Amino acid sequence: MDNERANHNFWAFLWHAVWLALATTFTDINTVLPGLIVQAGGTEIHIGILTAVMIGVPLVTQLLFAGFLSSPRLKRPYLLLGINLRVAALVGVAWTLVAATGMTTGGTIGVVYLWMMLFGLSGAFAGVAYNDILGKSITGDLRKRFFVTRQVASTAAILVSALIARWVLSTYEYPTTYRILFWGAGATLLVASAGFWGLREEPVATPPKGGVLTLAKKLPGMLREDANLRNFVLMANFAGFGTALLPFLVLLARDRMGLTGDQIGAFLLVQIVGMLLSNIVWTRVVRRELYRGILLAATALGVVLPFLALLLAGTGSTLLYGIVFVVSGSAISARRIGRDGAIVEMSTETNRVLYTGATGTLNLTSALFPLVVGLLLRAVGYWPVFALATFAMAISGVFAYRLNCRPDILDAS
Repeated sequence: MDNERANHNFWAFLWHAVWLALATTFTDINTVLPGLIVQAGGTEIHIGILTAVMIGVPLVTQLLFAGFLSSPRLKRPYLLLGINLRVAALVGVAWTLVAATGMTTGGTIGVVYLWMMLFGLSGAFAGVAYNDILGKSITGDLRKRFFVTRQVASTAAILVSALIARWVLSTYEYPTTYRILFWGAGATLLVASAGFWGLREEPVATPPKGGVLTLAKKLPGMLREDANLRNFVLMANFAGFGTALLPFLVLLARDRMGLTGDQIGAFLLVQIVGMLLSNIVWTRVVRRELYRGILLAATALGVVLPFLALLLAGTGSTLLYGIVFVVSGSAISARRIGRDGAIVEMSTETNRVLYTGATGTLNLTSALFPLVVGLLLRAVGYWPVFALATFAMAISGVFAYRLNCRPDILDAS
């Protein structure tokens, strides 16, 4: 690919990333959405279902999407389709909250589940196409620079949108608060898609043949032969125990300190500050340790976070508890850079769609554990569940350490 086209695509992907960041903040899965469910009258089980619907269901369907998307030579039309369906889902939630005054609590939450399932599924569909196009469109050192630049630019955009979201959450009452946020999310995501209308995609010369069954048959052999893929899947599954806890941090705050819209906005803001500040560190880590180093850092933060949350929640201080979201923001940022970069670098143009589908579909704990957390919290309380998550995160670090993501070697091969 020529440098002019690669640079053009660099800015197209960056445009999308910045505007997507705005939409992501308005619907943040770790603060805003749990707050919506709690203020609508939901419980820990409702939060678990929502997390499974938004994270688990899309993950387990990625192989199906990979089977469908492996054959087309151009993926951009499917990427745009997925993004536009996400816009429709966000607008659907906003519309539901307009009608929420005439609905029961269960009815409102149930309809929100349906819209967010569409949002998650269309995101997974678009994500498979996104990774494939990104791997072809931005190569070499420019690709490594993109992942860090994307995270820095996105986090700066998130900081602006977090200030807006906090103002909305502090100024208005439920459900007006969330109507405004979801209308805003739909509008900014629509603007984000404009970056891909001018994308110069390189068609695949000989796309792999076969649907989802053919790809599924390849998985056992791939896992046996590719140590990187095997270690990545094991790392993601053990880490899933820890990442599934993040939406429940808001519930812990409600149980120990009470919860208001202003507090939700404050937690969101300090989480974004944590992401922004940590990006300074992650930039250096990428240069020295590559993506494995960042994944190890995310694991270390994931080990500390559960016990830190329990200790600070016990103080009853909202100010001190905000430190929890600074740490979680740092962990989220590290995980995004490390995960996305590792997948792209481990794969090639001919198997990247399959790798994306495989790493999603085989991430079973992220699909199932959010439901289990809700049930376990009600049965045994916070300490045993959070201790289990800490132990699992520590094990995930072993497999992160075994990863070998060397872009300088892979690009030359």
